[in-house]
Amino acid sequence: MFGLKLNVNKTEYLTTDVNKCGSIKINGPELAHTSVLKYLRSAVAIDGSLMVEVNSRVSAACSKWRSLTGVLCDRKILEHLKSKICRAVIRPVAMYGAECWPATREVETRLSVMETKMLRWTAGVTRLDRIRNDAIRQKFGVAPIADKMREARLRWYGHVLRGKEDSVRKIGL
Repeated sequence: MFGLKLNVNKTEYLTTDVNKCGSIKINGPELAHTSVLKYLRSAVAIDGSLMVEVNSRVSAACSKWRSLTGVLCDRKILEHLKSKICRAVIRPVAMYGAECWPATREVETRLSVMETKMLRWTAGVTRLDRIRNDAIRQKFGVAPIADKMREARLRWYGHVLRGKEDSVRKIGL
C-alpha cells in the first residue's frame, strides 16, 4: 500500500462558509471542525480575520523572548549584542508572513506595543521612568517594527514583479 496516510484523530478541517457547517467522515470516524487552523506556522481563521494570525505571531515572539530573558536582561551583556539578538531572533518570529498582511493601523500597533514592551524590559526601564519609546529604540539601534514590515512588503512586491508573467502570485496581484 502506497500513498498518504491520514491520522483521523489529529486531522481537523476548516470551512470558510459559516452557514454551511457539514461533516467529513473517513472510514467511519468524523473529522473535527475547527474555527482556527494552524498551517505552516500561520493561523487561518474561519472569518478570514488577520488578528488571529497577528496574536499568534505575538504569542510566539513573546515565548521566544521569554526563553532568552536570561541573556537579554543581564546587565553585564552589552546593549548592541542584545539589539542583535532581538533583530536576529525575536523580530523574525514576530514578522513571519508579514509581507502578505494588509497594512492596518491595528496590526502595526499590536506589534509595536509588543516590541516596545520587550525593549523596555530588556533595558530595565518602566513607564514610570518617563523615557520615550524613541529614545529606547535609539539606545538599542532598533528601527520601528512598522517600518520593517513596510520594507518586507516592498521587498516581496519587487520579488513578485520580477517573476514570470504567468505566475500565480503575479496574476493574483
